[in-house]
Parts: sequence; C-alpha cells; structure tokens
Amino acid sequence: MHYEELRRKYPVFRYDSFEFEKTPTQAIARFKFSAPPDISFSPEVIFESVPDGWHSVPDKFLNNTIFHLGLIELFSYWKATASPVIEVHAGGLILEQTKFWENLLMRGMGEFFYRNDIDFTVPNFVKITSTGTRLVIPYLAALPQRSLLTIGGGRDSALAAGVLRDSGQPFACMMLNPSQAAQSIASKVTAAPPIVVRRTICRELLELNQRGFLNGHTPFSAYLAFLGATCMLLYGYSNVIVANERSSDEGNVSYRGHEINHQYSKSLAFETLFDQYMHKYLITSAKYFSLVRPFYELQIGKMFSAYPEFFDLFKSCNRNRSISWCGECPKCLSVFSTMYPFVPRETLVRIFGRDLYDSQESIPIVRALAGLETKPFECVGTAGEIVAALSLAVESANKRGEALSPVLADAMKSIPAVGNTGAALEILSSYGPHRLSPAFERSLTRVLNESPRSR
Repeated sequence: MHYEELRRKYPVFRYDSFEFEKTPTQAIARFKFSAPPDISFSPEVIFESVPDGWHSVPDKFLNNTIFHLGLIELFSYWKATASPVIEVHAGGLILEQTKFWENLLMRGMGEFFYRNDIDFTVPNFVKITSTGTRLVIPYLAALPQRSLLTIGGGRDSALAAGVLRDSGQPFACMMLNPSQAAQSIASKVTAAPPIVVRRTICRELLELNQRGFLNGHTPFSAYLAFLGATCMLLYGYSNVIVANERSSDEGNVSYRGHEINHQYSKSLAFETLFDQYMHKYLITSAKYFSLVRPFYELQIGKMFSAYPEFFDLFKSCNRNRSISWCGECPKCLSVFSTMYPFVPRETLVRIFGRDLYDSQESIPIVRALAGLETKPFECVGTAGEIVAALSLAVESANKRGEALSPVLADAMKSIPAVGNTGAALEILSSYGPHRLSPAFERSLTRVLNESPRSR
C-alpha cells in the first residue's frame, strides 16, 4: 500500500502498555502496541539466566528501562503504517525526551523512508505524544565496575572482545539471539557466563508485510543500546561497550535534502546522544561507548590480523546471518577487502571459501563500495578506505610480480585513485574522535601498535 493511504487509515500508533515478569531462571518483558481500529501487536523479550540479584534494584528502576526498551521496540511495528501520531500510554515522557525520540526516529529510519519513497520532510511528519505519567528518576546508585560487550559474531566485535580479554578488565558478552559465531568467540575470550537475550518479531507484523504494509530497516544498534541499559541493572554492570567504528559516520545517499545513513545508530553522533540520555533518564552511573570508535574498517582489518585465533570463528555476512560467508554481498566484499592487505591470501581463502577478487561477479559490488554507485545499505567501509584497500592490494600484487585478479584489474581501469597508496597510509595512520577513558584507550592503541604491517 502507499504510505499516504496507510497514514490516513491509521492516523495513530499506540504504545499501550508493558509488563515485566521475573522468574527464578529468567525475566520476560512484554509490550502491547496497537494501530486502531484493527491492528495490535504483543512482542516479548526474554532475558535468560537472570541471577537472584547482584543487588536489590528496586522494580521502579527496572521498569523504567523496560519502558524505554518498548519505545525502541515500537519502531519495528510503527513502520508498518508510518502513522503520523505515536501516542505513548505506557509511561510518561517530558518534552526533552520526546525530542530525543523524534530525532532518533527521523534519522534512524532514514533508509526506511528512502526505500519506500516517503516524504518525511513534510511538517509534523510524525509527532510523539505522552499521556502516561512519568515513571521514575534515573537509577543513581553505583554499579559493579565491570563491562558488558555486545557481540554479534562479526569482525569488529571479535576484535573488541580480544582487546578486552588482553586488557585484563572484567567483562561479559551480551548477545541477542546469538549466532554460533558469537557464542564461539564469547567462549574464547572470557570465562564469565554470557548474557543471552531472545527476541522474536510478532507473526502479525510478518503477515501485514505479506499484505503490502510497509517494511524496512530500523536502527538496530539503538535497540542494542537500550537493551544494554536494561541488562546493566538486571545483571550488574557499569559499562555497555559496543564495536562501532569510525566508518559508520559516513552516509549512503542524499534524499530530499537529508543524508541517509544506514549506520546512523552506530555513529558517534548517536553514541553521544544516547549516553547523555542514559545519564539523565536511565542510569546515572553507567557509560555507553564504542571501543573501536577512533578507527576505520581498514585499520580494524589490520588490527584484527593480530588475532588469528578468531579467523575460523567470526562471521558477519548479512545474507547468511552470521552462519557462513556467501562471498557475494557487499558486507563480504567489504570485510574481505579491508583484510586483504594484512592477511595471507591462503588464509583469506580458508576464511571466505575462495578469493573473492577472482570473481567477475564481485566487480559491480566493489565498484559500488568504492563510490561509483550508491553506497550499499549495509555495515561496510567508507568509499575512501575501500579505494585505499584496493590500492594496497594492487601494490602487493605488483611487488610479487603477479597478474592482477579480475577485480583488481577492473579497479585499476574504472576506479579513480586506485594505485595511490599515499591515501591508504593516511587512513592507516589516522585517529578519530572517541569517548574512551584513558584505560580503555591504552588497551586499544597497544593492539594497533603491535598489529602486522601491510604485506
């Protein structure tokens, strides 16, 4: 259906209520959303192996984090109708909070607007109103000085896990619907039991999608941020650490005068805003930050080469959902390209199943990654660093006296600046803004200084 038709038929989307149940072995958050007159959803989130209590956190503070988890959960259901008004009945929001959520919706749902050709720039495209009473002030007490690392099984979180392990700082891995890759990496880096959360999408939403209701990308990293805040109180941690790199600050396309960034909720801008919001309204003593924020994916590829024990474990292909590498999608090509200069070819072939540069089918994907077309809507490196990676690969092949593979031969002909290794060296030596404490920064830069040079 056309989005304007849906907005007329469903002018209001409601966050009706939530509940939180703790049992001897787990905790369950349940939410109720509706779009009158005939749509309703009741998703739930299950927190496994909740301890009897590291500390007696009053229910009002836990309920506050669950209420907020419901606010980010509703994005996945609101998108079916893109209703112009979101009514929050489950709890109260003051004006500053409402502005935060409206900004997150507009920027975090940019890809959804772009792909569905939605004009989100019209005045009052979406308005969030709150009719419930404000639940509680933020949790003020101190939390145990240990960290939760969100881990999905990909390269960036594997690197962060290795850095934390080697730092000697206490941490556990937090996993949402964990893949085998995530579980394998977690078991290798810490003896602390993982924190596992299960989330399912309501079948009613899937049925609406089949009937032509709207669908699209939601800011998943923002979901993990609010999930992490809840887990800090449930399990007793003071930090939520993510592995969102500098590359995520680059957008994909300009649409109706606005930059659309698939990775907005991985960006430094979101990280900063969320941490400020958490201090004011959720947990005053907690901290949220990215351990690898100063570095581009190309630099992360170099640093990751110092952790060969993860080579056969990590997976981050979006098509195969972290089960295996398809070798045919932008994510696979981005990871392959940014590791190629630093890892032996035979090792890459073992990881990915083949040399992705030997395939003609990889050429259009690499061109898009390098900026010749719209940047793929996936978590990939910037156009500049893909060009830099290709330049290093060409230089390496020339030094060895090898013929260029189909991808590299095409890159030399069709992608400007390939062959300029000076740009690659500039990227590899760069160091971006971040929000790391001195202790975490020292742990990170030690790995950068010790990782192998390009081959």
